[in-house]
Amino acid sequence: MKALTLTMVLSCLLAAACGDTMNESKPVPEDRFESVVVGDDVCVFDRSTELTWATKSEKAGLHRVTNTYSWFDPDESHGELDYRGLEDGGDCEGSKCDTWHYVQAVNNQGFCGYNDWRMPGKNEIFSISDIRRAQTPPTIDTEFFPLTRSAEYWTGNDYSFQYDTAWAWNFALGHDRVDWKKEAKFVRLVRGEPRDLAKVKE
Repeated sequence: MKALTLTMVLSCLLAAACGDTMNESKPVPEDRFESVVVGDDVCVFDRSTELTWATKSEKAGLHRVTNTYSWFDPDESHGELDYRGLEDGGDCEGSKCDTWHYVQAVNNQGFCGYNDWRMPGKNEIFSISDIRRAQTPPTIDTEFFPLTRSAEYWTGNDYSFQYDTAWAWNFALGHDRVDWKKEAKFVRLVRGEPRDLAKVKE
């Protein structure tokens, strides 16, 4: 009887954990996303969360789909170099190849007419990932995000339990992962105040 009870408890805990992190039962509205074109710029408005997402381009420059960036924030609260990450550690065009300088460059450019672009939080980037597409990645709506790589994208979140690391989102498998800030990864910027975000574990 004790063994049966323990098995049932473990099953419930596992189910709860999966529910917190994956939340795959929520349907995605057919008219959820809207492409917004401003001159040569294209961004995507998400009616579900009221966030606006930057898109990528195959053209050379600041928004080139192949650009990668190390994680860097000179204003990191610890005030120590190791916590700030690595400056200019990626491979890109149009700015220094780190997350901080990239955000500054996009805002100076006024992409899609906005100057308040930022790195997405982990819950925010999770909100546009569709893990039902894990068998045919990337795990995202490719009609609106056609140049998304089946790879990892940086979030703006540090990892609390290990210095010099931060959270990334994997669009090949549809899950988050912690990695060293010095690693070069892709970036998708966001703007706006989020509404009704699903939660993923810290």
